[in-house]
Amino acid sequence: MNKKCARCEKTVYPIEELKCLDKVWHKLCFKCQVCNMTLSMKTYKGFNKQPYCEAHVPKAKATTMAETPELKRIAENTKIQSNVMYHAEFEKAKGKFTPVADDPEILRIKQNSKIISNVAYHGDLEKKAAMEQKRVMSGENGDGVHESEEVTDHLDQLTSQFMSPPGRQVGSVADLDPVNDFYGSLSAADRSAANVNRQSANQSHGQSMGPGRQGRVYRAMYNYDAQDSDEVSFMDGDLIINCSPIDEGWMTGLVERTGQTGMLPANYVEPVN
Repeated sequence: MNKKCARCEKTVYPIEELKCLDKVWHKLCFKCQVCNMTLSMKTYKGFNKQPYCEAHVPKAKATTMAETPELKRIAENTKIQSNVMYHAEFEKAKGKFTPVADDPEILRIKQNSKIISNVAYHGDLEKKAAMEQKRVMSGENGDGVHESEEVTDHLDQLTSQFMSPPGRQVGSVADLDPVNDFYGSLSAADRSAANVNRQSANQSHGQSMGPGRQGRVYRAMYNYDAQDSDEVSFMDGDLIINCSPIDEGWMTGLVERTGQTGMLPANYVEPVN
């Protein structure tokens, strides 16, 4: 029995036969029912056993349910039960807490409380209290270093007298003498005179500081790692000699343990009596 094409209803021979959607088609008759675009087994979309292209295949619609009196009664009962449960929970919790809106001030307080909680958890409050206590104790013991400060002030005055002699231009490169800690514009005679005055002042005022120590002497209260090439690192308990203040909060000195000279923070050290 000859097979008939589902579209043109003509005889389909085996060489041009296409079986799809439980029907037999000519390959050229297998087209979209809307736009007549020729389809293949990879591009067709079936709907009610008819071929369609991707653009024209009918879309299935959601099934709607008629609103019967029984469905209305169920919906009303569900709404009533929901309201009853809501009001029951409201009456149960009424008076126990007061809801507060999250304004910017409350958000700021919450953030500060979170930061304080984290600091307390990591133990930073105890470290800060110990540092403050050491700082207060070092301030109470600061009266015992007036003598060494007077010696250093006297040395600074002597040096300033020779660093700017009258009639001489300051800043000559030929007069730099880093070995003897002279970085100003001095002649050879001026440098020798300054050395004599500095040595005599140290001998008269620096005997109580011990051998090899000059100027102010401080002891480190905490560990410090140098943050720049002109700074110096030290550990808790190190002695720092030849200290001289630069500005409020910083000074220069020589770490006796390592022999390194550089800048250091003044709040990390305490004067030695």
